[in-house]
This record gives sequence, C-alpha cells and structure tokens, in this order.
Amino acid sequence: MTNIESVNFETNGLDNCSINLGQHVQNSLGAPLELPDCLQSILADNWANEVEDDLLALFRLMTGANYQQVWRDNTYNSENDLDSFAVITVYADDSCPDWCWRRDVFVVVEIGSGGDPRYCSYSEAKIYRLEDETIGDSGFLDWKLGYWLQPISTRQDESELDSLNDRLSSCYSSYPWAELINSLYAEPVWSERRKAYVCRPKDSRFPVTVFPVGPCY
Repeated sequence: MTNIESVNFETNGLDNCSINLGQHVQNSLGAPLELPDCLQSILADNWANEVEDDLLALFRLMTGANYQQVWRDNTYNSENDLDSFAVITVYADDSCPDWCWRRDVFVVVEIGSGGDPRYCSYSEAKIYRLEDETIGDSGFLDWKLGYWLQPISTRQDESELDSLNDRLSSCYSSYPWAELINSLYAEPVWSERRKAYVCRPKDSRFPVTVFPVGPCY
C-alpha cells in the first residue's frame, strides 16, 4: 500500500476523502528555504510574482544561473483531491527544455484560506528548492487520491487484486475515482463494524475493503 500519511479520511463517503495540502507539500518538497529577512518581509505583503525580480536575483545568487518563471496557476483551476487550493509558481533556469524533469528548480507555494479563490486571503509565499530531484519525481504534481483493495476474508488470495490495485493507483490513472467506480457493482459503503469502506469489484470472486491512499513520494 502507498502513502496514507497525507490523506484526510472521512466516513461520510469515500469521495469526500482528500489530500492534506500542507502535508503533501512537506512530503514532496521538503522544508522551505530560509530567506533573507528583507525578502521575507516583502513577501509578507506581496504576491511572489510581484517581487519576481528579487526572487530571480536570489536564485541566480544561489545557483549561478539565470532563472525564469515556467509555470504559474491556482490548483482551484484543476480537477484534484486537495483539501485546499494554492497558487503554485515554478522557476527553472532559462536553458531548461522541460521543467517537469529538470533538477534544481524552485517552487513557490501560496496557500488559500478557503472560500472564493479570487477574493480569499493567501498565506505568505514559501519557496522550495528541488536541488537533487525533479518535480516530476517528487510527487508534488500528483493531486489525486488512489485506492487500495483488500479481501475482507483472510482466506482469499490478495494477489488476485494486484491488477486492479495497479489501475487504481494515482501513478497509473489520471482519474482513479472513475477507474474505481467503473470497476464496481455499486459505490463503496462505510461499514462501522469493519471501520472501512466495503465494495464488490465486478471481476472479483469476493467482497473487499477499499482504502484511499495518497501520492507516492
């Protein structure tokens, strides 16, 4: 089974479970950079892209390379299972052919407080450096829950579910929830006795429990 640390588990519907954004950022990007006091003070009152020249100067000082903004968006604009939204900005060196698979990129995260993403307040920008791995390998861009099935009875062979569990991984499918629902006779239901969701896959000889699992880090 893959990571469950970042999952917010709910008993009022499996589709109400979510990925804890703060934990997800920590697991995939690590600790934020400790910034100079002057820059930290500026970011307290401004969007990161409003002080981009200062950020680019910092990145050049740290790496010796010229950087540019290669991607910026609000996660609210995408289909995802995150429990809150954030503005994400990625910076890569200006010779970068594919920032998703480039080492030593900088990621700026500004988390929204809830409500309408156009008008709510956002947290002070945190800046992360992926020095020795790529953002594609970090798991950061994986914003969907996966699912894991296990036989209810210990007498059943768990390996019979291997193929389906592979398909329900967020590393395999871009929409694991749809993959799950299409593979079942009916949506999973909460069993108070088992403290788990139960369901019956169409291609399985036995009922199973199903658990939400977070991204792979």
